[in-house]
Amino acid sequence: MLFDLGSSVVQSNDERFRQLVDSIEVDGIYMLDNAGHVLTWNRGAELNKGYTRQEIVGRHFKIFFAPEDVAACRPELDLAEALRTGRVSGEGWRLRKNGERFWASHVLTTMRSPSGTVTGFAQVIRDLTSRKRQEDALRTMESTLREERDRLHAVVESSLDAFLICQALRGPSGEIEDFVFTYLNSNVEKLVGIPRERMLGGMMCELMPQNRDGGFFDRYKQVVTTGNPFVSEYPLKMGNVDSAWLRIQVVKFRDGVAITASDISERKRFEMRITHQAQHDSLTGLPNRSLLEDRINQSIAFAKREGFKVGVLLIDLDSFKQVNDSMGHAIGDDVLRTIAKRLTAVMRASDSIIRIGGDEFIAIVPWIHQIHELVGVVNKILDALRMPIQAGHHKIIMTCSIGISVYPDSALKYKDLLDRADAAMYASKHAGKNQFNFFSHNGDE
Repeated sequence: MLFDLGSSVVQSNDERFRQLVDSIEVDGIYMLDNAGHVLTWNRGAELNKGYTRQEIVGRHFKIFFAPEDVAACRPELDLAEALRTGRVSGEGWRLRKNGERFWASHVLTTMRSPSGTVTGFAQVIRDLTSRKRQEDALRTMESTLREERDRLHAVVESSLDAFLICQALRGPSGEIEDFVFTYLNSNVEKLVGIPRERMLGGMMCELMPQNRDGGFFDRYKQVVTTGNPFVSEYPLKMGNVDSAWLRIQVVKFRDGVAITASDISERKRFEMRITHQAQHDSLTGLPNRSLLEDRINQSIAFAKREGFKVGVLLIDLDSFKQVNDSMGHAIGDDVLRTIAKRLTAVMRASDSIIRIGGDEFIAIVPWIHQIHELVGVVNKILDALRMPIQAGHHKIIMTCSIGISVYPDSALKYKDLLDRADAAMYASKHAGKNQFNFFSHNGDE
């Protein structure tokens, strides 16, 4: 009686356990016979693989394996390994009834009787397709990011520009006190002349104090604070590198800045050469008419502020046309070049000599206190031009007629000063040449 009761209890527990296994939906759980044929089939197995119990019981479990695994005898090898070790686990592709592949974790366990006889196998399958997709997507993303990083590194290293990343170094109050170099390509070392290994981890303003002195450190802080980038062109002057012009682009990068510096020295030299050619006479090298107004107005502004006078001297060569006509333009060009050199030699460093065309020059003489100072300058010019000029096989003596206007005595404006210097020059011509005249409102010298 007691035995019957015990058997009933055991049967009741087995039935509850079977019902529990059958109700599990997350995992596919099924039993196999010794040869690998399906004996039982729970709800999870039906959901995972798509077969009903009636469709699958009695069929070999290799039906769930991918063709390549079947060809490699994977089902048979798993059974043999489970027999040998008691348990086989892993992950791999499995097939649903409709032929769809899904990634699954699987555990195959050998079942034995109390006497040790093999009674079959228990298989537990869990669908990991969603996780597999996420992992594959993550691996693909990581691979793409590595490729992009490698490409970016290759581009940055092969770039002609210097590229560096600086992390903000903040004090206790949170204020940016400096920047630390965290990345730089090889061109940075070439540009600034500081070894790369010394710069990495070093502080910007300590290694390159001109950033703070030149105001760039404050601009970098603004970029971090506001997120607004900025672009600037400036000359780089350091004791251990040649002077160069840089174009820098600065953008916010995390809690710091990324800086691209381009050497634009060649472009600047070209621009300066073009500007110089546009503003200077190609024959004599003197400034030309394009700079005349600016030079006179600058001198007027300074004189007005400091209480000085400015002399404007219009110098016209006497009888220069005869040189061109009788000796040729090549000789005339030699004469003009010599005169330009002589005029430059006798003028002060603060003065300007400008060729305004043909045989006419203008001298701008600032910082004059008294008119007699101008007389001394004019006499030096006349004396310098009276000396014979050797041009080819010819020895030529040139003279000039000079007209002088004075700011503020003669006029207050640029054009008026020129007009009155011109009037005074013609007065010198009419009086016999090789002399000078000051402009006078009453017509007197």
